[in-house]
Amino acid sequence: MQKENLRSPSNLCPGVLYEKGRPSWLTRLIVVAFIAVIPVLAQGQGKVPASPGDSLKLNPLSLNKAIELAVQNYPSILARQARVRSSQASIVETRDHRLPSLNLYEQIDGGTSNNLGSAYFSAGIVPSISGVSARPENLGTVSSGNVGVAYLQWLLTNFGGFKAEMNEAYSRLKVDSMDVSREQFYIAFVVLQSYLDLIRNYELSLVQWQNLQRADTIRSAIRNYVLSGLRPGVDSSLAAAEYSKARLNFLDISNQFSQSKVQLSLLTALDTSVIQPDLNNGELLLASITQVPGTDSSFSSHPYLNYYRSIYENGLAREQLIRRSYLPRVYVLGAGWIKGSSINTDGSFDKDLSSGLGYTRSNYLAGVGITYDLFNLRREKDRINVQRFETEAALHTYEQQKQSLANANLHASVDLSTALAKFNEIPIQLGAATDAYRQRLTQYNAGLANIIDLTNALDVLNRAQIDMINTRNGVWRAIVQKAYAGNGIYQLLSTLK
Repeated sequence: MQKENLRSPSNLCPGVLYEKGRPSWLTRLIVVAFIAVIPVLAQGQGKVPASPGDSLKLNPLSLNKAIELAVQNYPSILARQARVRSSQASIVETRDHRLPSLNLYEQIDGGTSNNLGSAYFSAGIVPSISGVSARPENLGTVSSGNVGVAYLQWLLTNFGGFKAEMNEAYSRLKVDSMDVSREQFYIAFVVLQSYLDLIRNYELSLVQWQNLQRADTIRSAIRNYVLSGLRPGVDSSLAAAEYSKARLNFLDISNQFSQSKVQLSLLTALDTSVIQPDLNNGELLLASITQVPGTDSSFSSHPYLNYYRSIYENGLAREQLIRRSYLPRVYVLGAGWIKGSSINTDGSFDKDLSSGLGYTRSNYLAGVGITYDLFNLRREKDRINVQRFETEAALHTYEQQKQSLANANLHASVDLSTALAKFNEIPIQLGAATDAYRQRLTQYNAGLANIIDLTNALDVLNRAQIDMINTRNGVWRAIVQKAYAGNGIYQLLSTLK
């Protein structure tokens, strides 16, 4: 097949006028101007930006350090830790319920002292007069009096009520402690996912930067070919368009990389300028595949299961507390009091009211008392029924969470199997795409392929590199998801140190 003359003016500018089979002087001038404008337009697109790899000259943020900072500073964890301290204080408060009450009372009074025998309920507001017998008449003479009282009341036993209170308080502390562990586990998982996004977006930005470099190299080479008349001008336009598309792709992935840094900044409380990915764990990928964390024993102690199990156990403790709170109560009682009065022993009034301010009599009293409300049987039954249903709901929630984690573990196993198959296949795609691009570039330089073939090969190579990164990221995510479902996050992190 006869090779087409690439120098033909008809290839450079189709449809121009010819004079006797040769281009006119006007046509030649238009072609020269068109060729001269192309490099100027191409150069207007700007230079290739700096490589994203230049930012890694700073000290990278390791994964374990990021998780450590998040666990120390994230507000949701700090709030739960405050609730743990509150529960610890509540245990001390509950323990102090066993202390007796000792009330001291002092009272100085002045007024009339007319007494009359009668029975009544004081209702806590009716004053009483003691030590004065009833008189036939009502007197308006004022007398003074002084009384000091010390009253002791100690709950000797409530038949297991104190122990039930302490058990319930400790079970609440366990719920709050398990909630902290659950939130720390979840935040570690979120940081892991965000860190994988950071690495993925960094590697994609590096691939797009390399693609931008290749597009710029091709654009410069084709511009030289066009200027020398070896290629048509349209090739330079297509190369400029391909370069512009590569630049747009680079800007998009650079934005995603910046967003990943913002997300990690939110979790770790670090400035985005110091957040750079640590790529040293890439070699541990295959080793992690053969030792995916998570066993039956670790699954049973999953932080989520521990949390919901503790809620169920707290419900049982509440039931026991309700039963004990309605049992009889036995008290030890003791009292001592001293008294003074301006009324003499014969019932006459001392005109010196100050004589009633001193103490002239003292008494003490000790005893044991028991109290029980017969209607507590019905109240206990009602409250037990309410709490029993709440405890049952907590048990079902625990079983549902256990089933969800087991199901997530199965899904993660399937995803990991698929991700491994893709991981083993992707090198074939990348190798073939690389060979195809090199062959097309050689063919284009030799004049055996057109610009469309070359840009297609460039796209295939770029897509294969992106697929490689996404596939490797998919393997990591499957490992992390399985570690999350099987309670192997911390084991995985210890592997990546």
